[in-house]
Amino acid sequence: MTRPPASAILSAVMAFGLWGVLPVYWKWIGHVGADIAVAQRVVWTIALTLPLLLLRGELATWVRDLRRGDVLRTHALAAVLLGVNWGTFVWSALHGHLVECSLGYFLNPLLNVLIGYVLLGEKLTRWQKVSIALATCGVLLQMLAVGRPPWIALVLALTFGFYGLVRRKSVQGPLSGLATESLVALPLAGGFLIWQGLQGGPVFGDGSPKDLALVLGLGVVTTVPLLGFAHAARKLPFSLLGLLQFLAPTGQFLLGVLAYGEALSPMSLVAFAFIWSAIGIFCADLMRKRPPDQR
Repeated sequence: MTRPPASAILSAVMAFGLWGVLPVYWKWIGHVGADIAVAQRVVWTIALTLPLLLLRGELATWVRDLRRGDVLRTHALAAVLLGVNWGTFVWSALHGHLVECSLGYFLNPLLNVLIGYVLLGEKLTRWQKVSIALATCGVLLQMLAVGRPPWIALVLALTFGFYGLVRRKSVQGPLSGLATESLVALPLAGGFLIWQGLQGGPVFGDGSPKDLALVLGLGVVTTVPLLGFAHAARKLPFSLLGLLQFLAPTGQFLLGVLAYGEALSPMSLVAFAFIWSAIGIFCADLMRKRPPDQR
């Protein structure tokens, strides 16, 4: 029996765990505004990824890839999807919608399966169909609970799901791809920050050492979990990676309910029960399909 490397498991736990508690960071930096925070995230992500590419000996290949029109087009679309995802997530975290954020990321793996079925011709197992049906019921119940479509959850799930689909078409890896997406978005983000600065906006918060550290740290909190995820994705069985990824929305859900006191009505709890049931069936189906030497 082949055991997955401990470093890969730790990398996955670190990545998904960090994504689960990342809303705390957005709360700390929330007074600068979601729009400025997302723009600064672009700037400091490119500032961090370029030195990392140099250290890994990938900078020359990355620069060469930038001359390819297909790479730029792919990552321009990916940058739009990622920007919408980031902006929605940050805004939602700052405005008391962490529970709905978690719903989006609980739905994301199931949406990926549906995207594979509809757009890539992949087969659905019977239990995957059951999972998707239960998740759909959960979304409908949440719509009844809040009196509107759960648009935050749907935007997060759809943008991240289609981001993954777009990234499948790229020759670039996680780090180089993130660098390209940040570079494509840099003129817009940089221009917005310059405009905000001229208008007297809080581009660096209140200018205190704490705010400066939080703004500069945006590149770290973006890149570090991504690198951990990339390492885990190369070394872990897909099914184990799929199970561990639910750490992130679990953390977001617990933060929203326990730390920030977000309301959870009985109908919403029933809706989440449908979602969690769907996830349980989905995970059981993944485990059932794992090869014996990976169990």
